[in-house]
Amino acid sequence: MSEIALIYTLFPSSAEAERVCKTLLQENLVACANRFAPAISHFRWEGEVQAQEEHPVLLKANLDKAEQARDRLAELHSYDLPAIVMWPATTDAPFAGWIDEQVA
Repeated sequence: MSEIALIYTLFPSSAEAERVCKTLLQENLVACANRFAPAISHFRWEGEVQAQEEHPVLLKANLDKAEQARDRLAELHSYDLPAIVMWPATTDAPFAGWIDEQVA
């Protein structure tokens, strides 16, 4: 088994999610981006409970580039305080090898 990094975030629009995913892929910071159907997020912001449609994305990177990918994602994101969550995940060696090849 091998470790990779998963990075999760949400975007305010499908267009922004697509633009950022393509940028991270073109810059070889992630190997794959999964864009999910819109979700309704409920949260407290500036003292008020709000609900907003958001577009979730799950990115896959190798451990060597994960922090760089996370930092670049934060730069590209339009939110003042984007929710960017990153964690290591265990996968099989062939898939981890494919991720390594994609970000080389």
